[in-house]
Amino acid sequence: MLQFALAGVIAVAALATPALQYPVVTTLLVALVLGGLVGLYRRPFERFAGLRYLHRTQNPGRTRRLHTGIAITAAVGLGALTSFFLARGHHRAIETVAIVMVLVGGLMLVLLLLLRLFSVFTTVSTMGVVLGVTSLIVVLAVTSGFQREFQDKVLALNAHLIVIPYGDVDVDSVEADEIEAKLRDLPGVVSRAKFLFSAGEVMVGSVGANLKGIDLVHGADDLRRALVDGAIDDLAKPATCAVAGGDGAGGARVDAAGRIILGMELAHRLRLKVGDCVSIMVPFSNAGDTAPPSFLYKVVGRFQMGFNEYDTRLAYVSLQDARKLASARQSVFGVELRFADPQQAIPMAKEVRRRLDGPYRVVDWQELNHNLFTALKMQKVIISLLLVLIILVAAFNIIASLTMIVLSKVREIAIMKSMGAPSAMLARLFLVAGTSVGGVGTVLGIACGVMVCELAKLYGYPLDPKVYLIGRLPVDIAPREIVAVAAATLAICVLATLYPSLRASRMRAVDGLRFN
Repeated sequence: MLQFALAGVIAVAALATPALQYPVVTTLLVALVLGGLVGLYRRPFERFAGLRYLHRTQNPGRTRRLHTGIAITAAVGLGALTSFFLARGHHRAIETVAIVMVLVGGLMLVLLLLLRLFSVFTTVSTMGVVLGVTSLIVVLAVTSGFQREFQDKVLALNAHLIVIPYGDVDVDSVEADEIEAKLRDLPGVVSRAKFLFSAGEVMVGSVGANLKGIDLVHGADDLRRALVDGAIDDLAKPATCAVAGGDGAGGARVDAAGRIILGMELAHRLRLKVGDCVSIMVPFSNAGDTAPPSFLYKVVGRFQMGFNEYDTRLAYVSLQDARKLASARQSVFGVELRFADPQQAIPMAKEVRRRLDGPYRVVDWQELNHNLFTALKMQKVIISLLLVLIILVAAFNIIASLTMIVLSKVREIAIMKSMGAPSAMLARLFLVAGTSVGGVGTVLGIACGVMVCELAKLYGYPLDPKVYLIGRLPVDIAPREIVAVAAATLAICVLATLYPSLRASRMRAVDGLRFN
């Protein structure tokens, strides 16, 4: 019992604090749960009697009807799944209907299997556990998917560690080279590159956007992977643009001020394709009372990172072209570092500060997006704790179910008491019954939850990128979270059996024999 209680406390703490979900904690949970189950089920009499109390004797006609229902439900589910794969990518409506039929068929199959094994009352209690575990696993998988997607998108744009000097530092200055030299042999670093970022938005055509100047040799790997059309190397090649003549009766070719790669959504809004030219205006520049300076850029590529905020408000230029804009308005210079493992950047920030020992700001990727990741973690924790309430409701059903069994088995309990059965044996007997309900519900709930998650991956539920910043519902099943859910559920179910088990163990044999 203590093992289940300890496992439950650790599991709930792990769900409430994701930072505790280490492999060691997961292993400890598995060991505690398995140890508790072995200690509870190792006595053959209690195991046999506890499981027998849950089973309901059924007449042959009812059994045949249940078997027929199970076979039909399984056939319908397999047929719907086959229809989904046949229609995948061709008929979205058929896919939707097929997925709904598979989900409904799966729940019906679970219900019929439970009715075949248990009584109706016990089946209702077990289904409560199944639905609670399924909901919790699906929600955890979706929230983990959002965290993973946002992290991947953020790391695709931002380096793992960014060093920004205070003050005006030119990208080709001696100080900039010294920063790179001091960070050259930093452990775990796979790439190091200078960058320039516009200090505020510039007007790309008629749309406000941010410009990032990158090192085409060392700092363009992520952009190269996200490129839809065009080429990174074209950012360094000479380019010309066609402009209308002064009299409007012809055109001329003039040298472009620079080359630019736009986000796909930004290009769509401006109706630009590779080879078109766009005007970039720098508002709030140092031009005094004159009109803001404007530069002509040629579109040499378009990228799509799958993150709407970046695809609609970001453009890339070379460092040389970014310096031209920096002459109109100050840009932010920095050095970005990428590590083999993004998590390694967090502890290495202290080492970077020690090496530089100057007026520099060192920002890791988590600190740079602190508000986003904090909001995601809080959302995940709050939703998880709320869904645990479903399992608590199911636990009350288990209490009611076992209490009814105890009341219906008063005569049998009295006979065993009169034959010398100790109170501890009777308590373990009903503990086995309640734990079996929780265990079967947990296993089936995990199976249903994983099934729903896999179907969601296959279906690719669409999302509005303008609202959720990504186009499809992300799902990421984490085994450590499944272990935490299973441990917490079993602990709650075991604790729920204490009252009916103690009530059965404290029953006097004379009372049971007198009134029965």
